[in-house]
Amino acid sequence: MNFIKRIDFKRVSLHCLYWIFFLFFYISNKDRHTSTYDFAFVYTFKILAQAIAGYGLIYWIIPQTLNKKKYLLFILSALGWLYVAFAILMTLKYYYLEPKFPGFFDDWLGHKMTVPERLTSFKLILREFSFITYPIIILGFISFNRKQQRLLKLEEEKKSMELKILKNQLNPHFLFNTLNNLYTLTLKKDEKAPEVIAKLSEILDFVLYRCNDDYVSIEKEILLIDNYIALEKLRYGVNRLDILFSQEIQESNKISPLIILTFIENAFKHGVINETEKAIIRLHLESKKQQIIFSIENTKPQNTFSETSDKSKIGLINVRKQLDLLYPKKHQLEIDESQTKYTVKLCLSI
Repeated sequence: MNFIKRIDFKRVSLHCLYWIFFLFFYISNKDRHTSTYDFAFVYTFKILAQAIAGYGLIYWIIPQTLNKKKYLLFILSALGWLYVAFAILMTLKYYYLEPKFPGFFDDWLGHKMTVPERLTSFKLILREFSFITYPIIILGFISFNRKQQRLLKLEEEKKSMELKILKNQLNPHFLFNTLNNLYTLTLKKDEKAPEVIAKLSEILDFVLYRCNDDYVSIEKEILLIDNYIALEKLRYGVNRLDILFSQEIQESNKISPLIILTFIENAFKHGVINETEKAIIRLHLESKKQQIIFSIENTKPQNTFSETSDKSKIGLINVRKQLDLLYPKKHQLEIDESQTKYTVKLCLSI
């Protein structure tokens, strides 16, 4: 009963229709002097040999050899299996079909040959191999196309799952940094804390509800960036921070959410926190036909020149992975670091 439940009856029916189609195709090409019953009976057995050869190749030999890159073994196994189907067909003709329908095979090449002669006749082998293989080639192409579609679907599901995992890592990373900022202000009982909470509320609304899609409008991303910059300005004040965000929006494109924000976070984290003098950050965002260009440049603290910890690189690592998934071969990321400044330029093709 369990075996019956596992049978895909729809698929079995489609395969049966496939071979029935070939049977009718053969019948439609018979000469009018041949009996339809005789022709259908003989070619049913021929189709049986084709099916044995085809399913053996597609479901046994190819998975065990070709899919494992055992090319020589595949060639030998395929030829051997086709020869087995050929031998079965020749033996069946000699001992059963020809005695039953003696006049049907009068014009057939191997009619006067014995079984050993048929099994060793190169001309007969070549002719019968061509007959056996051409429905198999069509069936193989259909099977290959079906597997490719299944692989593409699995790849899309994998890509979607990876993106969810990356965003689940990226969003808490971003929120953790922002909450740290708020915590610092509340410890100091800074009057700016309520305004920070309001900005953080807007950012949370975006992160939790608006950036679940793979892409958002560039305007929404700009609003998020503006809120984040405003929050950081409140934290550091005009004495410690000189920041300019310029925009050139020629066309409203869509962009993966939080991609740009990660670079801005890094600029504040590594360009402002340890800076004893005024830190300088320059951002530029350009959105034009089929392209988004973002650049950011920040000064580096001169009082310290320590390596960035692995933990601080989480956001950047995740952004690189997201770029590979969402913009495969359609992005260019340039990062330049010197003793005095850190520059990032990101070009996205839409």
